[in-house]
Amino acid sequence: MGNEWFALPAGFLIATLATLVGFGGGILWMPFLLLVTKLDPFQAVTTSLLIQVGGMGSGSFAVIKARKANLSLSLWLSAGALVGIPLGVWLSRVISPDSVIFLLGMISLAMALVFVITHEDADDAITKTVSLRRTAPYLWLSTLFAVLTGLLSMGIGDFLVPILRNRLKISMEAAMSTCLVVMALNAAFAAGLRIATGDPFAFYVVIWAIPGVLIGGQLGPRLAGRIPDQTLKEIFILGLSLAGIHMMFNVQGM
Repeated sequence: MGNEWFALPAGFLIATLATLVGFGGGILWMPFLLLVTKLDPFQAVTTSLLIQVGGMGSGSFAVIKARKANLSLSLWLSAGALVGIPLGVWLSRVISPDSVIFLLGMISLAMALVFVITHEDADDAITKTVSLRRTAPYLWLSTLFAVLTGLLSMGIGDFLVPILRNRLKISMEAAMSTCLVVMALNAAFAAGLRIATGDPFAFYVVIWAIPGVLIGGQLGPRLAGRIPDQTLKEIFILGLSLAGIHMMFNVQGM
């Protein structure tokens, strides 16, 4: 193809943004892989997942080392994905990718809107941790959103961060750090499952992308610690909105 090397700078930029705001890298990788490297959808999904293992894994190492992530909560939410990811892999064989991407774009815009309009009292206590018991009513959402990971390599941080922030009152930095670990584990499981079932991936794209995502995965969490909570929230909303608009109006590019 000759343009695989573009994955190196793209990996740095995408991983930095994704690990900075807890954003699912798949939303950005899928358009890049489909439009720039010209991969077919099956190759693009598996390739995206493998790249995310590197980027999210690097970011997870950084936040765990800095003790920013709630590791027990990450493992708890990842457990909820064990059913959703295989279901997503199965659905990828029977549902039109265009239809699912358009729907995902609508969901992304809706989640961004919910994040904007949700009332937040100044007296609300913001915490860095929460009991697993309090998160139990939301565990099914982890399973539901994990279907999108198996189907289109989309990270669930896009949807879980608003829940952790607005419903459970976890700080943006803690919510994003926790979701980074969840997405790394989910991406590894989904990539392994897809490869085991025979899905192809673009080896040379992965090789070019990995150095970029490893560096970006370290940079993003470090920048997050220096940015105010409200600013991170606004960046998250903007990124989610742009990704949603892109998916809704560019599905014909597939």
